[in-house]
Amino acid sequence: MRIPLLPLALLTALAATPAVAADKLTPGQTVEGALQAGDRSSDSGGRSRDYALDLDAGQLVAINAKSEDFDTVLILFGPDGDRISENDDQEGGGTDSLLVVSAPVTGTYTVRLNSLPMGEGHTGRYSLRALAVGDD
Repeated sequence: MRIPLLPLALLTALAATPAVAADKLTPGQTVEGALQAGDRSSDSGGRSRDYALDLDAGQLVAINAKSEDFDTVLILFGPDGDRISENDDQEGGGTDSLLVVSAPVTGTYTVRLNSLPMGEGHTGRYSLRALAVGDD
């Protein structure tokens, strides 16, 4: 019996599509967590975890990730699964990540936290925070 192979382009698209985020990230909330060896692999050889973030069209949000154990990378996917923004290292040096984006549409976005190997590891503790930025 012959098993059909999926085209490479389709496999690549499936790998980049965000998984259904089990954890919720709410603006104003800080999530403390840990990436572990059993977490999903990231494209860079580290690990990753997804969070669902509900945003309204035009809402400005700042999302930041910090870790002393690994180099963080943040990726934001829109409700349709398209990649909207990505940040490895925020300005000023260091290995923490910061995204500041305006939501193009109302919906549930996916925030992906990836780790880049740093020294000996790509796992460890992190904090993740989303903050709604007002016009005031």
